[in-house]
Amino acid sequence: MKILILTSSFGGGHNSVARALKRSLEENFSAKVRLEDPYHLLNPRLNALNARFYVYMMKYFPKLYGLFYNSTYDLEKDSLLVRLLSLPGLKELRELLEEEKPEGVVAVYPTYAGMLRILKEKGFVVPKSFVVITDFVAHVQWLHDRMDAYFVPSHEVKFHLYRKGVSCNRIEVTGIPINPEFDRYKQEERDLLLISAGMFGMTPSVEEICQVVEDLLPKNLEAMVLCGSDDRLYGRVSQRFKKIQAVRGILSHEEMAKLMGRSFLLISKAGGITTSEALASETPMLIYKPLPGQEYYNALYLLKNEAGMVAYHRGELARVLGYFLKSEELRQRLKENIRRIKKPHSSLLVAKGIHDVLRTKD
Repeated sequence: MKILILTSSFGGGHNSVARALKRSLEENFSAKVRLEDPYHLLNPRLNALNARFYVYMMKYFPKLYGLFYNSTYDLEKDSLLVRLLSLPGLKELRELLEEEKPEGVVAVYPTYAGMLRILKEKGFVVPKSFVVITDFVAHVQWLHDRMDAYFVPSHEVKFHLYRKGVSCNRIEVTGIPINPEFDRYKQEERDLLLISAGMFGMTPSVEEICQVVEDLLPKNLEAMVLCGSDDRLYGRVSQRFKKIQAVRGILSHEEMAKLMGRSFLLISKAGGITTSEALASETPMLIYKPLPGQEYYNALYLLKNEAGMVAYHRGELARVLGYFLKSEELRQRLKENIRRIKKPHSSLLVAKGIHDVLRTKD
């Protein structure tokens, strides 16, 4: 079974999903899997520049991105804009498919699903095609007909696909593919408050969070901040806060799963992957100043299901964190709702769905 997974370096989460799915397909179904980024094939330097620009925009000008996201979110799936966004890299993808000749192709980035749709409409022979949605919301760029299966994180997203008229016979609610360690390392007794700045140090106001945590955290509990690749943030946190351990560098998924499994709370940005990992670890999240766009909707998903908390300024953060630390009832309710909505073994479920479709005769 030969499978091609189309991923992207924008934000880091898509690559994480792609690697987790590749691992599950190889370990459980002996598949031969290749990861590829069509934008990298188109122009490696421009792709790297665009990826850095995305991080810069989300870190310093998130409202501009949010304006684009919200103004285009509910467009019709056949809109001209969606088609135009799917044109760059189309030739490279076609050549890649001709070279690899995979049995199945999986898009974990929305634009690549649009490319597959256009190739099919043009009469190019495309292998069985799958889409894995990597947030708890489906922007119009995810919505394409002619796919063989969709794998979505929640029933709300599945309903949205039906509402928008997506023509697909198989839409499975599997959760977002993550590594299985997040299902394994859960501890009953937890003593760590974990603050994550994200892979690129993108969480806004990390030092503000640290100050509130240092003021409120009881002496019998620990706190740690993950600074990712942001060396300057690591230096500032290390010098300023003596009660909070700062960690520099990108952790392995196993290291992150172990930390998440001993954490009674995660204060973080609301990326789809981070949110899914926290749910799998049964770790409540407190999202501070959620970024516009998909992360806002990820936070909203947790709020609607009473499985997470949000604060928009320092005063709210102090009140919410203080209440969480004092209220056993709140902590228990969050834990119960997390267990209700989490999707265990998500990577295996997606891998099995792909395997079943590929082994089904047309």
